[in-house]
Amino acid sequence: MSYRVQIQPAGIEFLVQANETILEAALKHGIDFPHRCRQGVCTSCVCRLRSGEVRYNAPEPLSDIDKAQNFTYGCLAYPLTDLVLHHPFIRA
Repeated sequence: MSYRVQIQPAGIEFLVQANETILEAALKHGIDFPHRCRQGVCTSCVCRLRSGEVRYNAPEPLSDIDKAQNFTYGCLAYPLTDLVLHHPFIRA
């Protein structure tokens, strides 16, 4: 199973397989997706979730503040549905 991910405002779209993170799929598709640590610590890959659902392997990295702001960690998140994300530094 795969899910369609759209990154705004760049308008980039790509597919993510159920067993890969958003970041893994973006890099596989040649998208310059900001990242450094791949562990949810540096926050370079954090996007705002505009629509859709993701899951995390335990422990979930999101604080209550992150959840309130609809943040999603691209390096740790696995899509459960098609997604629309916002990241201001990703360019087409």
